[in-house]
Amino acid sequence: MADIEHRLLFAFRLAASVRSLVAGHRDGLGPAASIVSDDRLHMTLAITSDHPQLPCAAADMLCAIGSSLTASPIALRLDQLSGARGSIALRPARRIKALSELTATLNRRMAAAGLLRDKWRCHPHVTLLYRAGAPFSRPIDPICWTATDFVLIHSIVGATRHIELGRWPLIERQGSFGF
Repeated sequence: MADIEHRLLFAFRLAASVRSLVAGHRDGLGPAASIVSDDRLHMTLAITSDHPQLPCAAADMLCAIGSSLTASPIALRLDQLSGARGSIALRPARRIKALSELTATLNRRMAAAGLLRDKWRCHPHVTLLYRAGAPFSRPIDPICWTATDFVLIHSIVGATRHIELGRWPLIERQGSFGF
């Protein structure tokens, strides 16, 4: 078995109806070194470095950060299929302002707590699979949904497991983000 590492990440999990649309794109791509299973499809918002054991104190601090945020639901749109040399993902073709504001706040607070992965920069996407291949990018029929909550995930790297540690609602509010 590969070495096991532990990372923590804030993410949007995909609703079942969205997962099936995303999985349909993944399943039509052909052979891959490994695919991201339906239950692990997500959009990462902020992430820690990897650790040899679950960093419990960091998990507690991240739960406090998650609990302290208030934001409205966010309309998301994946309309670009993008291949890098090592993976294929679905992405928004354009910046989504509310998503950028949420990720900036999460990243700022994690950095202030010393928990943000070094040199991390959020580029919203949903990874479908890992493979070796040439880069490409092409439009797809949009997959749209509204994120109504975000989660803290304990990712057990090497065991391909995700354990949800916390979930916080995005609640409609008048005005803009209440960070």
